[in-house]
Amino acid sequence: MNTYKNTSPRQSENSISLRKIILLSLCLFLLKKLDAQNITENRTNEYPRFYVGFGTGFDNFTGLMGVSGTLKMNEKISMRGGVGLSGWGFKNSIGIKYDLKETGGWSYCLGYSYSPGFEGLKMDNELESGGTKEITVDYLSASTINLAFDRNWKIGKANIFYIELGYAIPLQSNRWRTTDGSVLTSTNEAVLKLLQPGGLILGAGFAFRVF
Repeated sequence: MNTYKNTSPRQSENSISLRKIILLSLCLFLLKKLDAQNITENRTNEYPRFYVGFGTGFDNFTGLMGVSGTLKMNEKISMRGGVGLSGWGFKNSIGIKYDLKETGGWSYCLGYSYSPGFEGLKMDNELESGGTKEITVDYLSASTINLAFDRNWKIGKANIFYIELGYAIPLQSNRWRTTDGSVLTSTNEAVLKLLQPGGLILGAGFAFRVF
């Protein structure tokens, strides 16, 4: 004996409506999850970004000790500026940086640095008679064009540690003078040439993201 179960049209309609509601709710949930993920990614990839950092080194962007600011315009290009102390007094730098990767990896750097110099350095200068004489030397302004590579490491969520390697091309030579017209010994002249901006770039620094 067969038993037949009759389903009323109203029950069928209710069942279809329930399935539609469940399907619609599932779609809305998935859309909300995707939208939230996109918002998070967009916030992560927002530009511009601004970093503040500090660095140390020789003929590098910030000098022996200094601070820097970097404005990252997009995934590849950043504008930056730095101020610090160098062997030639204060140092001011501006430049542009091209990142091969968005975070981490290598970067190409092109910059310009200017040191106004300072006056009144005391040095002992040898005399032809064999004795020594204390003289005063003024450091004149000096500037360089800087070509460098940065190796970057991401620290935490948004901070960067880097090392800087390259060469600073001096735009002037022999940027000093003695106040009394004395001729420097070869040793003193070699020391001043070593201190004057220009030559091998070697530095390191840390930058943290402000926004």
